[in-house]
Amino acid sequence: MPAAFYEAEWDVVMVDAPPAPGDVYTAAVAARARRPGTGETDVLLHGVDVAAEDRFVRAFLCDGYLKEEAGRLRHFSVPSHRDKDAIPFCP
Repeated sequence: MPAAFYEAEWDVVMVDAPPAPGDVYTAAVAARARRPGTGETDVLLHGVDVAAEDRFVRAFLCDGYLKEEAGRLRHFSVPSHRDKDAIPFCP
């Protein structure tokens, strides 16, 4: 992805099916890069069908940030991790 993608302030990031590890990781990094105090980034993920996909989704977007799941659609709300050296990747 170009640097401009990571420099942007994203309110929402959508990853469509089937999610590849790189797509989910990129969404997670973009969400965590948001400036502190500007709110959380909603990450919407569509189409998790198999156990392998579920494992990397939960590893990169974290169960603690999962807000809602309906069928094959998941909604994560990821806070800023910028300037927070001590914050764990997953809560």
